[in-house]
Amino acid sequence: MEATNLGIIRGGSIRGSSTRVGSLRGSNNSIWRSTGAEVFSRSSRDEDDEEALKWAALEKLPTFDRLRKGLLFGSHGPATEVDIDDLGFQERQNLLRRLVNVADEDNEKFLLKLRNRIDRLIIN
Repeated sequence: MEATNLGIIRGGSIRGSSTRVGSLRGSNNSIWRSTGAEVFSRSSRDEDDEEALKWAALEKLPTFDRLRKGLLFGSHGPATEVDIDDLGFQERQNLLRRLVNVADEDNEKFLLKLRNRIDRLIIN
């Protein structure tokens, strides 16, 4: 009797709500038929797609917010979005240490990236 009331409240008929439940049952059966490894595995392509979506979301932020947020890659687990202003002193030190791990190589890479970025801006 409760299912009937739910169907009426949602604006559907009793028959419509029962077909929706039936279609959900059919899709759930296919999940249980697949092997356990396939259900919980995620390919690197899926993770790359998720990371690309996070970057796209950050790029859509206003400039001020975009300067304060970034993606932080941990040693284990996916990339997480962080607000630089919310990082504590120790977290900032760890971030800077990771950014400039090997002085010569990282500084050279940083300066090349900075030069390319300035060249793209075409500052007069």
